Formats: sequence, structure tokens, C-alpha cells
Amino acid sequence: MKKNLQKNNLLVCLALLGSTQIYAEKQGDVVLKKHDSDKRSNQNTVVATINTGVTPSDIAITPNNKFAYVVNSNNFGVEGADTITVIDLKTNLVVATISDPSFSDLSTITIDSRLNRAYVTNGTGTTISVIDLATNQVINTITGFDGPSSMVIVPGTNIAYVSNFGTDTGTGAGTGTTVNVVNLANNTITGAPITVGTGPTALGISRNGNFIYALNYGDGTMGTGTLSVIQRSTNMVISTITGFSGPSAIAITPDGRFAYVTNAGSNDLDPIGNTISIVDLQTNTVVNTIPVGLEPSDVVFSSNGRLAYVSNFNTFFENNTDATGIVAGAGTVTIIDTKTGRVVAPTIEVGQSPTALAIAKDNLYVTNGTSNTVSVIPIKG
Repeated sequence: MKKNLQKNNLLVCLALLGSTQIYAEKQGDVVLKKHDSDKRSNQNTVVATINTGVTPSDIAITPNNKFAYVVNSNNFGVEGADTITVIDLKTNLVVATISDPSFSDLSTITIDSRLNRAYVTNGTGTTISVIDLATNQVINTITGFDGPSSMVIVPGTNIAYVSNFGTDTGTGAGTGTTVNVVNLANNTITGAPITVGTGPTALGISRNGNFIYALNYGDGTMGTGTLSVIQRSTNMVISTITGFSGPSAIAITPDGRFAYVTNAGSNDLDPIGNTISIVDLQTNTVVNTIPVGLEPSDVVFSSNGRLAYVSNFNTFFENNTDATGIVAGAGTVTIIDTKTGRVVAPTIEVGQSPTALAIAKDNLYVTNGTSNTVSVIPIKG
């Protein structure tokens, strides 16, 4: 799971709060690119582009594959633009936009099918906003975090894990070193925080739910990123895997044997990351490194696990202290054959600054941070 690439590039996101509201988009939600009924001819091609809010950074699909929830991080501090965009995946139309005073530099979103809730991390704050998916309203906030950056839920339980990247009001941005355990039944942090590496940006969970993987950004320079392996039965780190370079996202293969880690590179673009590390989860060692595009930001797998899709952020900042001077190159998605460990054709061109990826049925959805859109791409299962 992704994320926090925007934090890693030091984009400043102002928390300008508005009243809770939901409204339906009336028109202009989607731009159709093709009308070919033959899905095979459309594979690996953008067939629709959906408008979102300001700087979308993450996306989650409901378990029934009917809706996508897109987090708009609002990196430019536009008043009232800290929002969640809700998309009907049958029509590719925006059907609601969620705003709430609790929203602040929204970072990631995680959906719990058991409770029918969505959990949104407020990246520069100390809280997670809880959304009731039946009403699309914020019904609670969970407090006590330090720049929450990612969340995973243990399947079949009310237990979640949340990484703390660090925030200016806490340990300092990018200097957090902990993961919290959360009881979703009462929306409270439970137990002592688990100490991991510096700047945990993303979390993964093993297929059997026995291990949590905390991806730690470090200082972004070559080889300083780490992966902490947490044993759930004790909530202790049992192994630390080293050698990553500005890691931003982690995904576990469907068979549970490997983790793919994106190496986005350094905050100051020296070096620029352009690889995926493959980790053998039986031995907790890096077994392969695959070159992809510039600044890989997220990775997901096809349903059969045969292909991996990697978004390449490819965006540079003239001033690394704020969100000014953005230079976005062509956004792309790289495809990897997981059996051979090689990149395969085609490279898919999407919007600018692609951040997060999600798959629903036979479609890949890509959030484009600079374009303020979601690209829809039919893919091979």
C-alpha cells in the first residue's frame, strides 16, 4: 500500500476547514476517450478520464466494485478543497463529494467491508476521519497519531495498524518512528506504539494476517530506506530489511510470497528513484531490483498476480520547501511480468504526476496528482 509521496517531495498542504457537505456533480465529470465496445482492443489504453478534486493522492474501491473513493490532498491549500470524490464505476461519473472540518492534508483511505466504513488519514495532523459509506458522512475521528500516513486492517477483525510519518506539531515532519494499533470497535488506540524505522510511509499485511510490514522512508538517500517486519502475535519488530531508496509504497503478491517496494528516491532529487525492489517474504531479503519509470509511487497486482502495475510520478520541484515550481513530466504506468521479473510492453501514458493505483474487475484506476483526474484503463486479468 502506498504512500505519502507528496510528503516525500515536501509539498505543503494547508488545512483550511469547511462545513460537512455532500453534493452531486451535475456535469463535466468524465471525458471519454474511446467508445470501442471491444475490450480487448482497449486493453492498456486510457478509455476515460474523470475529474476529481485538487491533487488526488489515493484511491480505494468498495468491496462490491461499484464505487471508488478518491482522496484529494489539496496540496495548494485551496479553501474548502480538502475533499473525498466518490465515483460510480459503472458510469465513471462523480456522484458525491465529501467535505468535513476534520479533514487536513488527506493522505490515504482504507475501506473496511465489515463495518462499511472508510478511514482517511489526515497527514499533517493527529487524527483519522471515519466515514460511514452508507451516508458518505464523517461520523467519528480517531485521535492520538503523529502525522498518520497509512493504515491496514487485519482481515476478519476490528484491529488496524497505522503508521506515523511525523508532523510539525509532533516529532517533526518525516521523523516519526512508530506504528499504532487501533481498535475499530471503539475507535481508540490500544497498547504501546511499536517502534519502527524513521518516517514510516506505508504499511502492508501478510495474506495470513500474521505480519505487518512498515515501509520506512529514512532520509531518502540511496539505500537508507528500510522495511520493518512486525509479528502480530507480539506486536514486536522481528526483522529489518535494508537497502531501499526513498521507498513510498508496498504491495504483497496474491500468493503472499513476495512484496514489491517502490523506490521513489530522495526529497532533493539526488538521487532520482526509478526501481522496484522485490522482497522474498520467506527469507526477508531483497531478491531482485527492476528498473521502471522515474519516481515510482505505487504498485498493484492483477487479480491472478501475473502482472504488476507501477505508477511513475515523474514530477520535480524547483523549490523543495513548498508546492511552488512544479514541473511534471509525462505520467506513465509500467507493467511488470511477475513470473519473469521483467518489464513488458506497453508503457501506458496517463495524466501528470500519477500517484495511486487501484483495480476493480478488469479496470485499472490511476489518480493523477497534477492533472486532478483519474484515468480508467481496461487491463488483462
